Amino acid sequence: RDVRSLLDGLDFTKNFIEAYQKARRDCFSLLYMVLDDDSRGVQYDPMASSVTVRDVKKLEIHTIDNLARYDSSHGVVPAGADADPIENLDYDQYEIRPTGIVMDTDEMSDTYKEPLGYLIGEPNWIDNTNPATDVKFFHRNRFLHLTVNRTVDGDLTDPTLGKYEGDSVLVNVYDILNGLKKGNWSMMQTIFRYAAKLYHVELPEDADEEDYDNAIQEMDNLNAKSEIVTPSGYEIQDYQTDGQLQPREYFDVLFDQICASVEMTKSVLFGTQSGTVTGSETDIKNYFNQVERLRNEEFEHLIHTFVEMVYQLTDNRTENEYTAEFDIEWGPLFKLSDMDKVERATRLMQTVSQGVDTFILTPMEAREVLQQEWADVDVDWADDFSDEEVQFLQSLNVHQQGAETAEEKTEGEIKGGAPR
Repeated sequence: RDVRSLLDGLDFTKNFIEAYQKARRDCFSLLYMVLDDDSRGVQYDPMASSVTVRDVKKLEIHTIDNLARYDSSHGVVPAGADADPIENLDYDQYEIRPTGIVMDTDEMSDTYKEPLGYLIGEPNWIDNTNPATDVKFFHRNRFLHLTVNRTVDGDLTDPTLGKYEGDSVLVNVYDILNGLKKGNWSMMQTIFRYAAKLYHVELPEDADEEDYDNAIQEMDNLNAKSEIVTPSGYEIQDYQTDGQLQPREYFDVLFDQICASVEMTKSVLFGTQSGTVTGSETDIKNYFNQVERLRNEEFEHLIHTFVEMVYQLTDNRTENEYTAEFDIEWGPLFKLSDMDKVERATRLMQTVSQGVDTFILTPMEAREVLQQEWADVDVDWADDFSDEEVQFLQSLNVHQQGAETAEEKTEGEIKGGAPR
């Protein structure tokens, strides 16, 4: 089976990345498979033996904004209501979560405490004139469910199903950034206040209303943050701070909170500065290791689950416990430049050459190592190198053991000195 053609045909990579981004924002998201099947509606199981699925036509992303949320003390539509979108289930067999997920509450069911499906429609559907037409129940086997932070549970007043509802990564960051936005506005107002002060005009005791209007009109010509005109005898008090504007310590704390929320260090999230290379390299390596774990432990499982679901839907020969066997090749987390690749290959050649000279490697073994290395270099030699880079490439001598280049050796002989 051609897994790559299957995924490419559905534009899976683009849809999966977007769906996972939505899940990081909203706690969870749903990748909906639009099926070409002969079932009576989306509320029925497409994997049932009586249903034939001819094809998966496309993928759509549903977020919590697309779910018809309904919150009640019992979690079910009131008995006898005309708005029940789940017609084929008894009221004691399911619970509608505030998120719109319909959970199985039948203790004897194989899917106990698992989603039966999802209510898709307007969030306030229960209050509409014709609520049954504004929301539909979609069977769970039409979705790939993506959850972030599955082990997190909510508080006692509003418990969350961590396994299926998760916990948002970006809400806390949004709140911090929203506060920073307001703080920046306030700070700019303070700076403006320092640059253009408050001007106070006290009118004489015999000033009338016309004098007051004239003073207001003249004050409009001042380049000031604000101005005030008062009758005689008024005293203006200054309740400003000591005049020291030092927001750095507050920003540092907020940035640390942002880094902690997204599990990234400052050097990864904000970039690095000169003089901090060693620590930054460690941070970047740790971040790459985190991404690698996410790929291997999370993404590969979800991709395999999706492929297995598609084969179970479209191929009647596939059993329910079918396991798709295929490998996923990830791209590099960090891509070296052409010059870095050449230097890396050169160092390897020098090491291999030394291994041959010391009888650690045979010439055949060394040749195999170098063939593999050059196969992975992937340098476009047609590209123009700078004069400095061309000079470096011409100076390489793989027979040297890294002590000096051929250019340095020739330079020493020209000067009359013995080769070093």
